[in-house]
Amino acid sequence: MDTSSAEDRDRLRQAIDHEITVLEDILRSSKRRRNALVPISRLPPEILAMIFSFLSSSAFDEDADYLKWLHATHVCHQWRETALSYPHLWSFIKFAKLQPAGIAEILARAKMAPLHLEAKINHWGKARFEAFERQLKAHISHTLHLSISGEFETGLEQLISPAPVLEVLSLSNISQPFEFPPPVIPDALFDGIAPKLANLELSGCNISWKSPLLKGLQTLQILGPSEEARPTLEDWLDALNEMSQLKTLTLHSSTPVAFDDNMLISEPLRTVTLPSLTRFNISASAKDCALALAHIMLPALNCLHVAAKSHEWDGEDVRLVIPHIARNAYGPQDTAPLQTIVLSGGRTHAEIFAWSVPDADDKVLDSITLLRMAVSARLVFSATTNGSWRDGTDTEIFDGMVAHLPINNISSLLAQNHTPFGKEFWLRHSPRLAMLKRVRLVHTSVKPFRQMLAEDAPPGGPLRLPSLTNLILDNVLLTALRTYRLRDMLTKRKEQGAPLETLDLHTCIASERAVQLLAEVVGDVKGPAETQESGDPALFDWRGGVTFFSEEEERTYDDEYDGGPLPWYDGRDFEEEEEDGDVWDDYDDDSDPYDEL
Repeated sequence: MDTSSAEDRDRLRQAIDHEITVLEDILRSSKRRRNALVPISRLPPEILAMIFSFLSSSAFDEDADYLKWLHATHVCHQWRETALSYPHLWSFIKFAKLQPAGIAEILARAKMAPLHLEAKINHWGKARFEAFERQLKAHISHTLHLSISGEFETGLEQLISPAPVLEVLSLSNISQPFEFPPPVIPDALFDGIAPKLANLELSGCNISWKSPLLKGLQTLQILGPSEEARPTLEDWLDALNEMSQLKTLTLHSSTPVAFDDNMLISEPLRTVTLPSLTRFNISASAKDCALALAHIMLPALNCLHVAAKSHEWDGEDVRLVIPHIARNAYGPQDTAPLQTIVLSGGRTHAEIFAWSVPDADDKVLDSITLLRMAVSARLVFSATTNGSWRDGTDTEIFDGMVAHLPINNISSLLAQNHTPFGKEFWLRHSPRLAMLKRVRLVHTSVKPFRQMLAEDAPPGGPLRLPSLTNLILDNVLLTALRTYRLRDMLTKRKEQGAPLETLDLHTCIASERAVQLLAEVVGDVKGPAETQESGDPALFDWRGGVTFFSEEEERTYDDEYDGGPLPWYDGRDFEEEEEDGDVWDDYDDDSDPYDEL
């Protein structure tokens, strides 16, 4: 073998490699000079970094490709140098989207910038979780926001170093209680030192109400701890007393337990004032809600949502909480009184929604849109029961709630679902509804409402609902007899000097003749998109008016007939029922889409 020849080839190869390196350097330099001529390259690094900050925030977006931010660093030399020179661009880290080596590299680039760390722990192995804990422990001193969710058993006992800049802590454990006990947040977490902590959110975790973390908060949310983690009344009040800056409080089964009725005294021995609280969401048993609300004063409150679980068949426990809800439904800090109210109920639930703006129910089409609109409500009160209340309990709850609420300025009212508000209900509350302009009723509420308006006012008494100008009927079957009765009531209102301006029937079932008759009394009648031309005889039996119907025909063609089978019929003859009796009490409210008018 010719050794000198092999050495020559090696030297030649090295020379060529060097020449390639020099050419590559020249090429890179030329590309940089060329890129510098592009208009975007004239941006100062600070402006470019600000633009990059919007891209790096894609870490918050569940659907975004987290790696697209990393791709930006490979566009050109200037972009890469700018990105590496601004540590805050690397401060948003989602542990679930990167491998440990990638996380370590990003943490190194973040240097000491305040961190936003989020970890969704789903089926992590022991090694991965321990690596996460080590990284978290090493960087907790400059972590601004820490969010951990998923299935985890630890209460972060290893985090005993102070968290001097931590502002937000969110821990959400979704593991089933029978699989793992809820993580217990130790009092020694962060060595009890988190002076800037303002937002604490816990779900499926236990925390002592004596924890040093429960001080100076602005937002506190505790959802679904285990029963043994519920605080005593004294510990709860002591903790709240340390939160004078609290603005939002959300507690789900997290308040003290009302062990006996003696705790629900009308004049509590001790109360705590939360001077800054504007939003309070509480869900628990009705008695627990009453106990909590009775012991706190909320002078700045402008949003109260209460979900009370009833455990008594007559709803008596719900009535205990009503005065406390009403006391906080409206206060001197509110810029406008309650102006819209929605009543929605049945045999298993009673819900009240109230807004401080008129016509807030305009976009409420069903239960889904109602829940969507509830976010903006001044008051949401929901009472539910696992079984079924005795007949009339939901009406009694509504009666008590409306009696306590400040309804004098209500201008819009919606009665939804299957609660059968009787005539006496409307008669009792109509004197305080003098400002009511717009009423929207489903089938179960129309007849008693019509009867209330048709009844003569007491001698010398004021006209009932004098401001009413707009009536909306939802999904009502307008039989001929019902049409006549409705027209008679509207005619009487016109004679009394309070004519209806608008009657909205666009969701109802009606014939063209029904719309014509009502339009003779009300100028603006919004009829169904398609009026019925044939079908149920009750829709088309125009025999000269109400007086031409016999008593039996009135029952058959109005109060007890909507076409099809009679779901409540139990073998009795119609003659056994009173004309205005509530024949709907003997069948399930959901079995027929229409009620009597």
